[in-house]
Amino acid sequence: MADSPVPAMFAIVTTNKDAVVSGGMAPVFVAPNEVERDRVAMWMCRITNATVHDLHNGTVILTVSHS
Repeated sequence: MADSPVPAMFAIVTTNKDAVVSGGMAPVFVAPNEVERDRVAMWMCRITNATVHDLHNGTVILTVSHS
């Protein structure tokens, strides 16, 4: 059986700058509101072929799958 793709966190887009901690592996983009957060996530998703996951706390994460 072939190995299935493993998703990896690619980026984080959030409206909550107070929740951002330094030292993480993924770049964090802080948006001023949810409309801008969704716009940034949409364009990053289209450009990189990532998948967007809404954490329902003002933050979305983008993941990409690789083997």
